[in-house]
Amino acid sequence: MKHFALLMAVVIAFNNISTSQALQPELSAKSARIKAEVQKRGTSEKSQVRVDLRNRTRVKGYISKIEDTTFEVTAKNTGQATTISYVDVEKIQGAGMSTGAKIGIVAGVAVAVTVVAFVIAFKSHGY
Repeated sequence: MKHFALLMAVVIAFNNISTSQALQPELSAKSARIKAEVQKRGTSEKSQVRVDLRNRTRVKGYISKIEDTTFEVTAKNTGQATTISYVDVEKIQGAGMSTGAKIGIVAGVAVAVTVVAFVIAFKSHGY
């Protein structure tokens, strides 16, 4: 029984080590993707971003500094700078709506206007 307990302890310890090592490449790939996105946006007050972090917090502002392992987001209204590590980022996006959302809204409005126009035309012809 002692040998079995020892064996189980070793298996559990090995499992934890291998799981943490398996997650490392995934974090590195995601960090590299986030870093590329930050560098693409550049540093200026025009590069407004909304950053969702792994700890479920959200940081809004513009990218004011880019370094090897971190970047800095400064809130436009308060001027408070927040240094963020690339590995802590869950998602980064522009502060406004995406292009797809804008196209969807315009398409929806166009469909609604067309339907209303057809309804008015049918009503005026006695249908």
